[in-house]
Amino acid sequence: MYLLDTNIVSMLDPRRHALAPALIDWLERNGASLFLSVVTITEMDAGILKLRRDGKIARADELSGLVQAILADFDDRVLPVDTETAHHVARLGEQSYRQPIGLADLIIAATAVRHGLILLTRNMGELGRLGIAARDPFVELPADP
Repeated sequence: MYLLDTNIVSMLDPRRHALAPALIDWLERNGASLFLSVVTITEMDAGILKLRRDGKIARADELSGLVQAILADFDDRVLPVDTETAHHVARLGEQSYRQPIGLADLIIAATAVRHGLILLTRNMGELGRLGIAARDPFVELPADP
């Protein structure tokens, strides 16, 4: 079972499908085994709000529709930040204090740890040094669960 980082979820945008058709096929086949952090929704909404602020209303509307579709598809597989996750965030932050990692990334990583999920991310440079179960599906797609 897998937690998708925001940079993987962004590939669900139809404009990006051509960049990773094998990944899109894998995501569609394995939907029931995929989870999101609530932070991913925050990051996506923040991007939409920035587009609106920049006057890119049509693109913001497209992405807003995509977020709503993702929320409908993932339904009860959007994981919150609970107390146990918060403890994992603190431990991962302490572990990486010499080369700090942003709070959003720490929360997403901690959510994966908390729930025993493998994090799928393009950000192995930072998150890979946390020593958690993580992989870049652009390098190698996981086997179907």
